[in-house]
Amino acid sequence: MSDSGSPHSAEATLAREKKTLRKALVARRDALAKDLWKRHSLEAARHALSLVETLSPREKEAAAPLTVTAFLSFGSEIDTRPLIGSLLDGTRPLRLLLPSLRQSKTIILRPYDRETPLLPGPFGILEPETTRSVPASEVDIFFLPGIAFDREGGRLGYGKGYFDRLLAEKNARGTRVGLAFSDQLVERVPTGPHDRPMHYLVTEEGWMRCG
Repeated sequence: MSDSGSPHSAEATLAREKKTLRKALVARRDALAKDLWKRHSLEAARHALSLVETLSPREKEAAAPLTVTAFLSFGSEIDTRPLIGSLLDGTRPLRLLLPSLRQSKTIILRPYDRETPLLPGPFGILEPETTRSVPASEVDIFFLPGIAFDREGGRLGYGKGYFDRLLAEKNARGTRVGLAFSDQLVERVPTGPHDRPMHYLVTEEGWMRCG
Protein backbone atom coordinates (compact mmCIF):
# COMPACT_ATOMS: atom_id res chain seq x y z
CA MET A 1 0.00 0.00 0.00
CA SER A 2 1.35 3.42 -0.91
CA ASP A 3 1.95 5.95 1.85
CA SER A 4 2.17 8.90 -0.55
CA GLY A 5 -0.62 10.69 1.31
CA SER A 6 0.87 10.28 4.79
CA PRO A 7 2.16 13.26 6.81
CA HIS A 8 5.61 11.65 6.94
CA SER A 9 5.70 11.35 3.15
CA ALA A 10 4.57 14.97 2.73
CA GLU A 11 7.32 16.16 5.08
CA ALA A 12 9.93 14.14 3.18
CA THR A 13 8.76 15.60 -0.13
CA LEU A 14 8.89 19.14 1.28
CA ALA A 15 12.39 18.54 2.64
CA ARG A 16 13.58 17.30 -0.77
CA GLU A 17 12.07 20.29 -2.57
CA LYS A 18 13.74 22.69 -0.15
CA LYS A 19 17.12 20.95 -0.44
CA THR A 20 17.02 21.09 -4.24
CA LEU A 21 16.06 24.77 -4.27
CA ARG A 22 18.71 25.67 -1.69
CA LYS A 23 21.44 24.09 -3.79
CA ALA A 24 20.35 25.88 -6.96
CA LEU A 25 19.88 29.30 -5.37
CA VAL A 26 23.10 29.27 -3.35
CA ALA A 27 24.98 28.44 -6.57
CA ARG A 28 23.21 31.31 -8.34
CA ARG A 29 24.05 33.73 -5.52
CA ASP A 30 27.67 32.56 -5.34
CA ALA A 31 28.04 33.26 -9.07
CA LEU A 32 27.19 36.97 -8.72
CA ALA A 33 30.15 39.11 -9.78
CA LYS A 34 31.83 40.99 -6.94
CA ASP A 35 31.15 44.44 -8.40
CA LEU A 36 27.45 43.61 -8.85
CA TRP A 37 27.30 42.14 -5.33
CA LYS A 38 28.62 45.40 -3.94
CA ARG A 39 26.48 47.69 -6.11
CA HIS A 40 23.27 45.72 -5.61
CA SER A 41 23.86 45.63 -1.86
CA LEU A 42 24.14 49.43 -1.77
CA GLU A 43 20.99 49.82 -3.85
CA ALA A 44 19.07 47.38 -1.65
CA ALA A 45 20.16 49.30 1.46
CA ARG A 46 18.75 52.49 -0.02
CA HIS A 47 15.42 50.81 -0.72
CA ALA A 48 15.38 49.25 2.75
CA LEU A 49 15.76 52.69 4.33
CA SER A 50 12.90 53.95 2.16
CA LEU A 51 10.74 51.12 3.49
CA VAL A 52 11.68 51.97 7.08
CA GLU A 53 10.51 55.55 6.47
CA THR A 54 7.28 54.28 4.93
CA LEU A 55 6.53 51.89 7.80
CA SER A 56 7.34 54.38 10.54
CA PRO A 57 6.71 58.01 9.50
CA ARG A 58 8.64 60.74 11.31
CA GLU A 59 5.58 61.94 13.21
CA LYS A 60 5.75 58.72 15.25
CA GLU A 61 9.28 59.38 16.49
CA ALA A 62 8.17 61.11 19.69
CA ALA A 63 6.49 57.94 20.98
CA ALA A 64 9.55 55.68 21.27
CA PRO A 65 12.70 54.79 19.33
CA LEU A 66 12.14 52.43 16.44
CA THR A 67 13.49 48.93 17.17
CA VAL A 68 14.95 47.21 14.11
CA THR A 69 16.52 43.76 13.83
CA ALA A 70 19.07 43.33 11.04
CA PHE A 71 21.69 40.65 10.37
CA LEU A 72 25.37 40.52 9.50
CA SER A 73 26.00 38.88 6.14
CA PHE A 74 27.39 35.39 5.72
CA GLY A 75 29.17 34.13 2.60
CA SER A 76 27.59 35.48 -0.58
CA GLU A 77 24.52 36.88 1.20
CA ILE A 78 23.59 40.44 0.37
CA ASP A 79 25.99 42.78 2.16
CA THR A 80 24.10 44.35 5.07
CA ARG A 81 26.90 46.66 6.23
CA PRO A 82 25.60 49.62 4.17
CA LEU A 83 22.14 49.22 5.70
CA ILE A 84 23.45 48.82 9.25
CA GLY A 85 25.71 51.84 8.85
CA SER A 86 22.89 53.99 7.50
CA LEU A 87 20.55 52.95 10.31
CA LEU A 88 23.15 53.83 12.93
CA ASP A 89 24.05 57.15 11.27
CA GLY A 90 20.47 58.29 10.71
CA THR A 91 18.79 61.10 12.60
CA ARG A 92 15.83 58.93 13.61
CA PRO A 93 15.89 57.61 17.21
CA LEU A 94 16.53 53.92 16.64
CA ARG A 95 17.55 50.80 18.56
CA LEU A 96 19.38 48.27 16.36
CA LEU A 97 19.49 44.58 17.24
CA LEU A 98 21.55 41.74 15.77
CA PRO A 99 20.99 38.00 16.22
CA SER A 100 23.27 35.92 18.42
CA LEU A 101 23.60 32.15 18.78
CA ARG A 102 26.85 32.05 20.73
CA GLN A 103 25.26 31.53 24.16
CA SER A 104 22.10 29.70 23.15
CA LYS A 105 20.66 27.18 20.68
CA THR A 106 18.01 29.75 19.78
CA ILE A 107 18.45 33.28 18.47
CA ILE A 108 18.91 35.96 21.10
CA LEU A 109 18.58 39.56 19.94
CA ARG A 110 21.45 41.73 21.15
CA PRO A 111 21.62 45.54 20.94
CA TYR A 112 24.37 46.86 18.70
CA ASP A 113 26.02 50.23 18.10
CA ARG A 114 29.40 51.30 16.80
CA GLU A 115 30.98 50.87 20.24
CA THR A 116 29.86 47.23 20.57
CA PRO A 117 32.60 44.66 19.86
CA LEU A 118 31.81 41.84 17.43
CA LEU A 119 32.97 38.25 17.83
CA PRO A 120 32.40 35.20 15.60
CA GLY A 121 29.47 32.95 16.54
CA PRO A 122 28.97 29.21 15.94
CA PHE A 123 28.82 29.56 12.12
CA GLY A 124 31.55 32.18 11.89
CA ILE A 125 28.99 35.01 11.66
CA LEU A 126 29.91 38.07 13.72
CA GLU A 127 27.72 38.74 16.77
CA PRO A 128 27.59 41.56 19.35
CA GLU A 129 29.75 40.88 22.39
CA THR A 130 27.24 41.86 25.07
CA THR A 131 25.04 40.09 27.59
CA ARG A 132 22.16 42.49 27.04
CA SER A 133 19.16 41.16 25.14
CA VAL A 134 15.81 42.40 23.83
CA PRO A 135 12.70 40.20 23.37
CA ALA A 136 11.29 39.74 19.88
CA SER A 137 8.04 41.28 21.12
CA GLU A 138 9.75 44.70 21.18
CA VAL A 139 10.88 44.61 17.53
CA ASP A 140 9.09 46.89 15.08
CA ILE A 141 10.85 45.68 11.91
CA PHE A 142 12.73 42.43 11.25
CA PHE A 143 15.13 42.42 8.30
CA LEU A 144 15.64 38.73 7.56
CA PRO A 145 18.10 36.70 5.47
CA GLY A 146 17.15 33.83 3.22
CA ILE A 147 18.25 31.73 0.28
CA ALA A 148 15.05 32.20 -1.74
CA PHE A 149 11.85 34.24 -1.50
CA ASP A 150 8.62 34.47 -3.47
CA ARG A 151 6.21 37.35 -3.96
CA GLU A 152 3.62 35.77 -1.66
CA GLY A 153 6.07 36.07 1.23
CA GLY A 154 7.52 32.57 1.17
CA ARG A 155 11.03 32.36 2.57
CA LEU A 156 13.57 29.57 2.29
CA GLY A 157 16.24 29.63 4.98
CA TYR A 158 19.18 27.33 5.66
CA GLY A 159 17.07 24.58 7.18
CA LYS A 160 17.84 25.10 10.88
CA GLY A 161 14.63 26.99 11.68
CA TYR A 162 16.31 29.61 13.87
CA PHE A 163 14.50 32.62 12.44
CA ASP A 164 11.15 30.83 12.20
CA ARG A 165 11.35 30.00 15.91
CA LEU A 166 12.31 33.59 16.69
CA LEU A 167 9.32 34.92 14.74
CA ALA A 168 7.03 32.40 16.46
CA GLU A 169 7.86 33.81 19.91
CA LYS A 170 4.96 35.24 21.88
CA ASN A 171 3.91 38.73 20.77
CA ALA A 172 6.56 38.90 18.01
CA ARG A 173 4.35 41.08 15.85
CA GLY A 174 6.97 43.20 14.08
CA THR A 175 6.93 43.64 10.30
CA ARG A 176 8.89 40.86 8.59
CA VAL A 177 11.05 41.98 5.67
CA GLY A 178 13.08 39.65 3.46
CA LEU A 179 16.33 41.24 2.27
CA ALA A 180 17.99 39.66 -0.75
CA PHE A 181 19.09 40.03 -4.36
CA SER A 182 16.43 39.97 -7.08
CA ASP A 183 18.03 36.77 -8.45
CA GLN A 184 16.86 35.07 -5.24
CA LEU A 185 13.18 35.60 -6.08
CA VAL A 186 11.47 32.48 -7.40
CA GLU A 187 7.97 31.61 -8.56
CA ARG A 188 7.19 29.57 -5.45
CA VAL A 189 9.07 28.69 -2.29
CA PRO A 190 8.05 25.32 -0.82
CA THR A 191 6.77 26.03 2.68
CA GLY A 192 5.42 24.10 5.63
CA PRO A 193 3.25 25.00 8.64
CA HIS A 194 6.20 26.32 10.67
CA ASP A 195 7.53 28.68 7.99
CA ARG A 196 6.76 32.33 8.73
CA PRO A 197 5.82 34.44 5.68
CA MET A 198 7.32 37.84 4.94
CA HIS A 199 5.25 41.01 4.85
CA TYR A 200 7.66 42.79 2.47
CA LEU A 201 10.62 42.00 0.23
CA VAL A 202 13.55 44.32 -0.49
CA THR A 203 16.02 43.83 -3.34
CA GLU A 204 18.27 46.11 -5.40
CA GLU A 205 15.22 46.77 -7.61
CA GLY A 206 13.07 48.21 -4.82
CA TRP A 207 10.67 47.05 -2.14
CA MET A 208 7.33 45.32 -2.51
CA ARG A 209 4.48 44.22 -0.31
CA CYS A 210 3.92 40.47 -0.31
CA GLY A 211 0.67 38.75 -1.14
